Parts: sequence; C-alpha cells; structure tokens
Amino acid sequence: MGRVCEQSCERAAEWWAKAADQGDADAQSNLGDAYREGQGVPQSYERAVELFKLSEAQGNGQATTNLGACYANGWGVDQSFAEARRLYELAVARGETKAAPGYLQIINDFIQQDCPLLGQRVVLRGLTTATLIGTRGTAIDFGFSERNPTTGNWFTASG
Repeated sequence: MGRVCEQSCERAAEWWAKAADQGDADAQSNLGDAYREGQGVPQSYERAVELFKLSEAQGNGQATTNLGACYANGWGVDQSFAEARRLYELAVARGETKAAPGYLQIINDFIQQDCPLLGQRVVLRGLTTATLIGTRGTAIDFGFSERNPTTGNWFTASG
C-alpha cells in the first residue's frame, strides 16, 4: 500500500524550483503558475513571466499559453494583444489544446471589436518624435501620406 501525504503548495514549489533550476520545462511552467497565483511562493508576475519564458523557449505549450495570458492581461509585462495572439497561435501550433484555442478565439474577437487597427499601418502627421515619446492617446484621423513614384511629390489623404 502506498503512502499518502498532505498536500503542500510550499513543498511542491520547492521541488519545482529544484527541477526548474536544472532546466526542466514542465517544472519551470508549474513554478511560473505558482508565482502567478502566489501559491506556495510570494505572488510575483515578473518571476512568473521569467519562468514561462524559460519554459516556452524549450517548446512547452502550456507555458506558451500562460505567457500569452500574461501579455493579454499586462501581468509582469507591458500589455500587448498582438504578442498575446502570437503566443496563443504558437501554443496551438505546438499542440496545446486545453486552453490556447479558446484564448486565441477570445483575443481575436477582442482585437476585432476593440482594436481594429492592431497590426495596421497608421501614419501620424505634424508630430515630432520628442512629442510622441511616452505619449498615449486615441487616433482620430486615419489619413496617410505617400510619395507619387512618378513625380516624387507627396500626397495626403484623410479618412
């Protein structure tokens, strides 16, 4: 008959840390989960992201999905829906079928509804680089400027 022991998040995190330090991708992913949730270790999105990146670099689909969730929600990284979508697509390509397909659908729906210009070329006119550094705002004119290849003259259109 086998032994039964009491469940301990702290003890699990200790063992995952030992295996993660040796490069085990599953342990890195599991320890990342523990840090993201604050289970058995102090809660730290930044440490979770570090661990998910290590595991993702080894092809771990679950870590790739979890890293995508960090980007989608801005947990420990600057929020980036484009990066979240890229990671969810990569997780699906790696065969992660539990969460990635659903998260990919959610992020695609969100981008289509709330961020229709994501990935599109947007030209800002009349602003200097110094003015734009650190600036956030809402685009109100989706015009563009292009050079006429024949004459070399610039023309502008506004939407």
